[in-house]
Amino acid sequence: MNRIQEDPPRYRVFAGDRLALELRGEGGILVSTSTPPPPPGAPPVTHPFATATFYMSVNEGELGSLLRGAADLDSFLDSVRALGYRVESVHE
Repeated sequence: MNRIQEDPPRYRVFAGDRLALELRGEGGILVSTSTPPPPPGAPPVTHPFATATFYMSVNEGELGSLLRGAADLDSFLDSVRALGYRVESVHE
C-alpha cells in the first residue's frame, strides 16, 4: 500500500517587513544567525515540534521563549500573531 507523505508545514514570521524567523512544523534544530554556532562536539539546540532559523537578534529571545513555552505549533503561531508579528504560510 502506498501512502502519500505530506511535507511538514512551513512558515515565515515577519517583524514589520523584516524576516525574523523561518520554521517547519517538525522537530529539529534551532539555528541563530546572530550568534556563533555551538563549539565542536557540543550538541545543537533542538526543539520537539519545530525546526527553525532566527534571523533578527533583536527579537530572537522573545520568539525563542514563545517557541519553548508553546504546547504545539498552532499555539506558537497564535502567540506571535497576538504580539503583532505577521505569519505567512510557505507553499513550495
